[in-house]
Amino acid sequence: MAGLKPFLSALGLALVVSAAPIHAAPNAQLVQSVENRLAVIGMRDVDVSGLSTSQIAALHLKLQGNYDSFLRRVRTQQEVKVILGWDS
Repeated sequence: MAGLKPFLSALGLALVVSAAPIHAAPNAQLVQSVENRLAVIGMRDVDVSGLSTSQIAALHLKLQGNYDSFLRRVRTQQEVKVILGWDS
């Protein structure tokens, strides 16, 4: 039982620390990278500055790689629309 209190304190601190970046503004370089990659797949009309940090992070991960294939580009566009909430 004595080891439980430090564990719970460490767990609480880890939760606070891990939640902190969610509310931080996205890095300007990351935003620019997402804008550039959206342009590559033909989605220049997305206002990245109005997106949440989690949407920008999800787009950054989704837009990795190359788009040599037309089908990959179309699939990625569809997945981006889901992230943006444009799929309905």
